[in-house]
Amino acid sequence: MKKPVPYPPKAPSFQTFCSINLETPSVDALTHTLQLIAGIETTLEEYICANAGEPGVRMLVNTVHHLQMIQALTEMLLQRAARTP
Repeated sequence: MKKPVPYPPKAPSFQTFCSINLETPSVDALTHTLQLIAGIETTLEEYICANAGEPGVRMLVNTVHHLQMIQALTEMLLQRAARTP
């Protein structure tokens, strides 16, 4: 009796939980970016405070610094966009 051969596994499908509208104005996209960055920064800061002294927290502090730099650059771009007619 032949052993039945199973079908090959299906290729994993990558589903995103959000979609990006390519027609979104740049100013709106930058504003949304700032809101996302603020949420990530708040979450990291709460985690850092709750786990002070634990290994790896210094890396997270560095990550918060990078988020703050991204936030400052994004705000600069928004200000430039506001000045452009």
